[in-house]
Amino acid sequence: MVKQNLNKLAVLVFLLILSSGCAKRVVINYDEVRPNSLVQIKTSSGKSVEGIIQAKKPSFLVMQLDKSRKKLSKIKRENISTITGQKNYVLDSQNQIISEWEIENKKGNNNFLLYSLGGCGLSFGASFFLGFLINRGMDDIDQGKTAMWSTAAAGTILGTTLFAKAGAKRDRHIAVENIRDERVELAKKQAIQDRLKRKRVQDELEKLKAERKKQEEEIQRLKNKAKKK
Repeated sequence: MVKQNLNKLAVLVFLLILSSGCAKRVVINYDEVRPNSLVQIKTSSGKSVEGIIQAKKPSFLVMQLDKSRKKLSKIKRENISTITGQKNYVLDSQNQIISEWEIENKKGNNNFLLYSLGGCGLSFGASFFLGFLINRGMDDIDQGKTAMWSTAAAGTILGTTLFAKAGAKRDRHIAVENIRDERVELAKKQAIQDRLKRKRVQDELEKLKAERKKQEEEIQRLKNKAKKK
């Protein structure tokens, strides 16, 4: 019975590890594709590519196929068989997509490490105590020790996995918030630059108008002077 329960727990841990970094993906149509989203495209020839959408046109898509931004690929709409994208996108304050690659590039692992180490210690202590209680309740000494250490090991693995997943989630959240803040600051700087540019253009127009008015006045003065002669 103990062995069966431990096997079930091991399977649960394995499934948790697999699901910890998996984003939900669904098949989407061409019209649902959005710039800066991470998609996987299968062409009619059977080729499969994954990347970030850099541009979308009615007849083709432009994709970034590597994280270094060195390679772009143009894929015609007529050659696309299926498109698989995320079910839910992470958005900034302007409702623009924050790509998974951008999040991955920005994300640290401080909380992942901290939560993993802390979770390992806490989980080992709790599971060892539970295993000790199980051991005391069993008549067979060898089976009791096996149950104790198996419980401690399985509990430590499960607890560490759960804590590590929580830490990674926290790191991701921090990365997303940092990206949002950076985009807000960038938008503010861009708005200031746009205002300065408009002001320079307006000042230049006012200057040209003043010069033109001055020229017209000079022409009129010369005309009046010529009439007096």
